[in-house]
Amino acid sequence: MKKIILHLLMLLPATGLFAQQQKMEDSLREVIRHNRRDTSEVNALVTLGMITKNFDSTRICAQKATALSKTLMYKRGEAHSLLAAANVKFGEGNIGAAIHNEMEALQIFESLNDYSGIATANLSLQGSYWGGVKDYPKALSYAYRGFEVAERNNVKGVTTFYGQRLAPLFLAEIGQIYLLMDMMDSALHYTKKCIQYNEQFNHASWGFPFYILATIQRQQGDYKLALENYRLAKILTVQNDIPRDTIQINSGISSLYINLNILDSANYYAINVLRSWNSESETKNLLEAISNLGQVYKMKGEKDSAIKYIELKHALEDSIFSEDKRRAVQNIAFNEQLKQQEIEAAQAVYQSRLQILALGGGLLALLLVSGILWRNNRQKQKSYTILEIQKKETELQKAKAESALEKLKDTQAQLIQSEKMASLGELTAGIAHEIQNPLNFVNNFSEVNTELISDIKTEIQSGNLAEIKKIAENLEVNMEKITLHGRRADDIVKSMIQHSRTSSSQKELCDLNALVDEYLRLSYHGIRAKDKTFNAELIKDFDHHLEKVNIVPQDIGRVLLNIFNNAFYAVGERKRLQSLGYEPIVTVTTKKNGDNIEIRIIDNGMGIPEGIMNKIFHPFFTTKPTGQGTGLGLSLSYDIVKAHGGEIKVKSKEGAGCEFIIELPG
Repeated sequence: MKKIILHLLMLLPATGLFAQQQKMEDSLREVIRHNRRDTSEVNALVTLGMITKNFDSTRICAQKATALSKTLMYKRGEAHSLLAAANVKFGEGNIGAAIHNEMEALQIFESLNDYSGIATANLSLQGSYWGGVKDYPKALSYAYRGFEVAERNNVKGVTTFYGQRLAPLFLAEIGQIYLLMDMMDSALHYTKKCIQYNEQFNHASWGFPFYILATIQRQQGDYKLALENYRLAKILTVQNDIPRDTIQINSGISSLYINLNILDSANYYAINVLRSWNSESETKNLLEAISNLGQVYKMKGEKDSAIKYIELKHALEDSIFSEDKRRAVQNIAFNEQLKQQEIEAAQAVYQSRLQILALGGGLLALLLVSGILWRNNRQKQKSYTILEIQKKETELQKAKAESALEKLKDTQAQLIQSEKMASLGELTAGIAHEIQNPLNFVNNFSEVNTELISDIKTEIQSGNLAEIKKIAENLEVNMEKITLHGRRADDIVKSMIQHSRTSSSQKELCDLNALVDEYLRLSYHGIRAKDKTFNAELIKDFDHHLEKVNIVPQDIGRVLLNIFNNAFYAVGERKRLQSLGYEPIVTVTTKKNGDNIEIRIIDNGMGIPEGIMNKIFHPFFTTKPTGQGTGLGLSLSYDIVKAHGGEIKVKSKEGAGCEFIIELPG
C-alpha cells in the first residue's frame, strides 16, 4: 500500500509541517532530552509518537516508551505505548497486528479501571475495524462501548484530542459508520445528536459533524443544503487547524460537484485531496478522490487519464482490503475469544473447588456434630430428647423450605415481569417503525409546500396566472397527501394508546384475523428495527369467514408476538449459518376447525431437536444463547392459551423448520 501511495504523491507537491505542531513537538523533545527515566518521559514519548506524521519516528517513540514503561512497571504508559504502535501498524497496512496491540491496551486499561484509557482504546478499535477491514458491526460495538464509558465518566482526551470530551467524538464516529453502512436514518440521528451535544457544552465550532451531515444530505439528494454544510465544516476546520478533516471535506465537496455535473470544480477539490493527503489521513478519502478523478476524466472523454486513476483505485483497494488482512483480523478476534473462554473456564474450576471444599467442611462439621449428639444420646439414654431434637430440626428445615419457596416465587415474578417488558420493547420498536413512514411523508410534503408558497408569491408579483394556477394545484395535491398520511399516523398512535393500556383481563369480541396480522407486522418491523439486513417472506392465508372470538386481545397478542419473534429468530439464525440458496419464510394461517379456531405459525428455520421438544413449555427453558432469552416466553404463552380454554401445540423437524398450532374456543 505504501508503494501505491508514494507513486501517487510523487505526482504532486509535498506539504509542510504546521508551526503549532512543531512548537508542541519541541516541548515534548525537551522533556525527553532530560532523560529522567520517569513516567513523564514515557508520557512525552507516547504523545510525540501520536502527533508526529513520520511512521519511523512514531515506531521509535513507541518502542522506547514500551521499554521504559516495563522498567518502571508503569502499566498505563505501556498501554498507551501499545496504542501508538498500533497507529504505526495500521498506517503500514498491518491491520491484524494493529488490532492485536489495541486489544492488549484495552485489557491493561480495564485491569487498571482507567476509564480514559478504556475509551481511547475503544476509539482506536472502532477505527481499525471499519477503516481497516470494513467490519462495520464490530466497529459499532466498540464505538457504542466507548461512548458509554466516556459519557458515564466524563472522559476527556489525553494523548489525542487533548482536554476535549470524547463522548461527542464517539457520536460522530457512530454516525459516520452508519453512513458507510448506508443506514441514513441512524446516521442522521447520531450526527444531529453529536451537534446538539457540542452545542450543549459550548463546543459548536467542531467541523467534523457538519461534514458528516453534509455527506448524508448529499447522498439524499439535498445538494444545496449539503454544499452549505460542507462550507461551514471547512470554515470551522480551518479555524481549528485540523488538516485531516479539511482533506475529507474537500473529498466530499468533490463528490458533490460530480453529482451536480460541475466537473472542473470536482477535479479541483479531488486534486486538493491528493496534494494534502498524508499518513495521518483516512484512506477512504484518498480512494474517494481517486475515484472522482477517474469519473471526471471518463465523463470528459479523456480515457487514458480515466483508466490511470481507475487502475490506481483498484490497486489501492486490493492493498487495503485484502483477504489476508481480513483473515488475520478474524484470527486475532478468535484468539481473544479463546483467551476469554479460558479465563472463564479457570474461574469456573476455581469456584467449583471452593464449593467442594465448603461442602467437605460442612460434611465434616455435620459428622462432628452428629458424633457429639450420638455420644450424648448414648450416654443419657433418653429417647424423648432425641425425638424432640428431630422434631425441631424438621420444623427448621420446613421453615427454610418455605422461605426458599417464597424467594423463588419472588424471583419468578421478577422474571415474568422482565419477559413482559421485553415483549413491550419488541412491540414499541415495531410501532415506531410503522409511524416513521407517514411522519416522513408529512414532513417532506410540508417542506415542498413551503417552497411552493415562496414560488407562488414570486409568480403573483410577476402576474403569471397560469403558473400560479399550476402551483396552486400542486399545493392542493400535496395537502391531500399530508392529510392522508396524517390520518394514517393518527390511526397508528390510537393503536399504540390502545395497546399501551394495562390489560384488564376482561374478554371482548375481537377480529382474530386483524389481531394476527397486526402483531405479525409489529414483530417483523421490531426485528427489522434491530437488524436492517434482516428480510423474510411473509405468507398469510386467513379464513375470512371467521366470526369474532371472545378473548383478552392484549394477552393473545403477547402470545402471538412471542411466537412470531421466535420464528423470525429461527429463520434469521439459519440464514446466518446457511446463507447460500436459503430464503427465510414465515407462514401464518387461520381457519375454523369444528368448535375451535386454529392459528398455525410455520417457519423454515433451524427447527427444534427432538430431545428437547417436551421441555420447551417449561419455565426458564430456552434454546437461545445465554443472555438472549429468559425461557419464560413460551411458558407464559402456554398459560395464557390454557386460561382461554385453548391449547398450544408444536411440531418440528430439526434443520427443516417448526410449526406452532394455537387452538382457541370458537
